[in-house]
Amino acid sequence: MDTVSIAGAAQLMKTAQTQQVLSTTLMKQAAEQQNQIVNILAQNAQQTPQPAADSNYNFSTYA
Repeated sequence: MDTVSIAGAAQLMKTAQTQQVLSTTLMKQAAEQQNQIVNILAQNAQQTPQPAADSNYNFSTYA
């Protein structure tokens, strides 16, 4: 193998590694954003008052 081939192969490997790092970083950021959304939804669910029982609105699945 000549020097140019070795350098080209090394550059391709370095590029592939860089792309993998970027992909991993993007996946981590997406997971962190989803975790933040889950936390916000959980907080909203805790703050939302439970509906009061009202006998005027009975629901039946039978026709």
